[in-house]
Amino acid sequence: MASKSSGEITHLSSSTVVEGNIALDNDIRIAGAVIGKINTKGTLIVEQTGKIKGEIKASAATIAGKIQGNIECDGLMILESRSCFIGDIKTRQIVINENAEFQGNCAMPISEAAD
Repeated sequence: MASKSSGEITHLSSSTVVEGNIALDNDIRIAGAVIGKINTKGTLIVEQTGKIKGEIKASAATIAGKIQGNIECDGLMILESRSCFIGDIKTRQIVINENAEFQGNCAMPISEAAD
C-alpha cells in the first residue's frame, strides 16, 4: 500500500528527545527518542539510533532501532537486522530480517480470497 503522505519528511535527529504525542500527515524519520504516541498517515522510519516508547499508527514502517509499544500499520512493516521490537504488531504485511528481535504478538488480516 502506498504512503498517503504529502512527500514531506519530518526528521528527528539523534540528539532530539520528544516527550508527548506526535500527529502528522507526512513521513517521519526518527534517529532520536520519542516517549509518547505517534500517528502518521505516512511512513515511519526508525533509524538504528532511534528509540520509541509508546503506541504507533502508521501507513507503513521500517524499523532499525528500538521500539517498546504496540503498532498498527496499514501496509508493509519491516524489522531490519539488529532492530528490537517489544509489543504487539497489527499489519497487512511484515518482513522480519535475520537478527531482528521481536517479542509480542502479530496479527494480520486474512484476505477474503483465503476462503
